[in-house]
Amino acid sequence: MKTFKPKFLPQLNNTQALRIIPLGGVGDVTKNMYVYECGNDILIVDCGVGFPDEGMPGVDLVIPDISYLRGKMDRVRGIIITHGHEDHIGSLPYLWPEIQAPIYTQRLTAGFIRAKFTEHNLPKDKIRELKINDTLDLGSFKVSFYQVSHSVPDSTGVVIRTPQGIIVHQADFKIDWTPVSGQVTDVGTAAKIGSEGVLLLLIDCLRVDKPGFNKSEKSIEETFEKAALETPGKLLITMTSSNVSRMQQAINAAAKLNRKVAIVGRSFENNFQVARDLGYLQVPPGLIVAPDAISTFAPNKLLILIAGAQGQADSSLTRAANEEHKQVKLKAGDSVVFSADPIPSTESAQNALIDLLSRLGLNVYYSAVLSDLHVSGHAALEEIRLMINLIKPKFLFPIGGTFRHMESFSKMAVGLGFDKKQVLAVEDGDILEIKDQGIKLAGKVDVQNVYVDGLGIGDIGQVILRDRQKMSEEGVVVVVVSVDQHTGQLVSPVDIISRGFVFEEMAKELLEEAKQVVKETLQSHTHKGSDWRFIRKTIEDCLDKFLYRVTERRPLILSVVVEV
Repeated sequence: MKTFKPKFLPQLNNTQALRIIPLGGVGDVTKNMYVYECGNDILIVDCGVGFPDEGMPGVDLVIPDISYLRGKMDRVRGIIITHGHEDHIGSLPYLWPEIQAPIYTQRLTAGFIRAKFTEHNLPKDKIRELKINDTLDLGSFKVSFYQVSHSVPDSTGVVIRTPQGIIVHQADFKIDWTPVSGQVTDVGTAAKIGSEGVLLLLIDCLRVDKPGFNKSEKSIEETFEKAALETPGKLLITMTSSNVSRMQQAINAAAKLNRKVAIVGRSFENNFQVARDLGYLQVPPGLIVAPDAISTFAPNKLLILIAGAQGQADSSLTRAANEEHKQVKLKAGDSVVFSADPIPSTESAQNALIDLLSRLGLNVYYSAVLSDLHVSGHAALEEIRLMINLIKPKFLFPIGGTFRHMESFSKMAVGLGFDKKQVLAVEDGDILEIKDQGIKLAGKVDVQNVYVDGLGIGDIGQVILRDRQKMSEEGVVVVVVSVDQHTGQLVSPVDIISRGFVFEEMAKELLEEAKQVVKETLQSHTHKGSDWRFIRKTIEDCLDKFLYRVTERRPLILSVVVEV
């Protein structure tokens, strides 16, 4: 067993209170980030992204607000990452350059993070790869891990020993006795930790409303095979891009049914390559073909793994549905399988994409019509109860769900014999103070959404972090277009209004040119039917490029599409 010991190891003081501050992940399924603070030491667990809803035009990602940590960065002893999903690692490229603390995680997750840091030209020397039995001495915190099942391999529970007691941070998990990865939840170690006396358990509550136990992940492969046999053309499967176990099952089904596999979408390509290089994916020789080669194969000999399960406006699947993808051309006889349920902020986007694909004459499989398409990576009710009974904590802190889930969790815990006061009702930014085996709310820090605005088209483009101050400096441009609801073509002149962007004397000529750019872009957009989310994205992308080329400024661009 290896122990990592930093140079700074202060003398522990048992009178020091422990503070826990969620900066994201409470009342929200995504954007997970938790700060543990004791004396001069700070430990961060997870650093994830959130995804924009329809009220956030032009925003690609939402990341945690780390204002509380500014002025304290030298006290951050480490960042612990529980597993490799975007809502737990996705903010690292944007926030780590400011924090610059060592990152500790398991092998596959470390590979995902290295790939992100390579893409963002960040140094990778502080990404520390752990084994499951390694321990960390990080100032006031002694950290160990145990294995759990989830939809991505190398998922962990985190045990944090502090001067005030043992805290168990159990992010996403489930109890799966036959996982594709072979990584079964280590209930023995969980029970052993519970016998030591756990003060507080932070635990995933997203699926607390689902009775019983989840089905095994292995059940999905048969569903993929069935969809492939029913599809005379190309079979497209979309899922969370880091769901390595689901990828493996799609590969197995393709190999069995003699279909080549193409990987489409930057996030999919990156994660596939990392998992394959590290040995987490077993791929028969000659099975994978490049996206550029898709057109050279008979449609019934292809299975395409494609990004866009949540209906993201700039994803590969959305571009293919709008007939804007260079390699993936959809035709009648093709099928699309959504092997991922929408997260709470993306239901409308996923539903809109399913409708558009259906209008194109494709056969679309999704969970509302076929329940075997997705097995959740999150524990159902009985699995949550089992973990609580193994850990035996004094206090419970539900995380990773909405407030509806947190309320259901509280009722479930009372049914297990907990007093309602032992189940913490917390929001992002609340300060939990732990001292002498007691927990209380000790104030609140201000946390706001911080936005990442992706510039460029599709899966390629420079990504920048633009907060509200930057938006106010760059100004706002509003584009209003009226389009035919059947053809998507313009029916009246483009109208553009700017505020705080350019001086009045140069505005008229520039905005007339901008109107022409929008008009020409829409005239070249010849897909059948109408996807207003995609049209808005197209307008914003073309106008952003034009305005930056002319002015070297990037205002916030809001597009309004009026159906006529």
